[in-house]
Amino acid sequence: MNHYHIYEAIGKGKCSTVYKGRKKKTIEYFAIKSADKSDRNKVLQEVRVLHTLDHPNVLKFYSWYETSAHLWLVLEYCVGGDLLTLLQQDGKLPEDSIHDLACGIVRALQYLHSKGIIYGDLKPSNILLDENGHTKLCGFGLARKLSDISITPSSQLPQAKRGTPCYMAPELFLDGGVHSYASDFWALGCVLYECYTGRPPFVGKEFTQLAKSILSDSNPVLPGTTSSPFVNLINSLLIKDPAERIQWSELCSHAFWRSKFAPLPLYLS
Repeated sequence: MNHYHIYEAIGKGKCSTVYKGRKKKTIEYFAIKSADKSDRNKVLQEVRVLHTLDHPNVLKFYSWYETSAHLWLVLEYCVGGDLLTLLQQDGKLPEDSIHDLACGIVRALQYLHSKGIIYGDLKPSNILLDENGHTKLCGFGLARKLSDISITPSSQLPQAKRGTPCYMAPELFLDGGVHSYASDFWALGCVLYECYTGRPPFVGKEFTQLAKSILSDSNPVLPGTTSSPFVNLINSLLIKDPAERIQWSELCSHAFWRSKFAPLPLYLS
């Protein structure tokens, strides 16, 4: 890490801190993530996924280093911070702003799914914004290839590796439940709902209470005056049964979008 100046912390996780950094003798700025070695497997999984990705709505990965106490990732620097901070500042967003954010998130998910990668941890703190307000997905520690999921079902993973509970699809709380394109869609529905209301659709003080709510409770109604396409999109994403949830063909052509998404071939095996 001798090639970089490290400045202030710009983000913090359970086992990691992200700093603003600059490459010495340049005017190139980066986000530099420092992770405890206790989190080594998750960090290396993130590196394995990130180095294969190249998309405008996915955070760019440049390099990684290992020192005696930490692992360091050099990543694209997004001056806009994360969506969670934005929501904490503004409370909620108007539908037009949500549309623009959602377009970038959907493009990123479409790209990942076309490469056979399930993102697995879509939530506001993993959605960054650049200087132009374009979204960039980060936090790929729980991302998994479809081929790996078939070997190890999600239900055999420890809870911490199944996702962030408020954004986990109902099937992920069940024996035999697996991550899929559909579970990423559920998380997308949760994020869009939270952007509009300021909170996820399902919350609980305890994990068991939250799981019961996600599995059994009806979807909360969007408050205020919303367009019918937006309401339909949220409801189509938050269908309990993954087999009935909206699929890519319907999502790409949904009435909520001002311009339709060009379909990408999905990775199926």
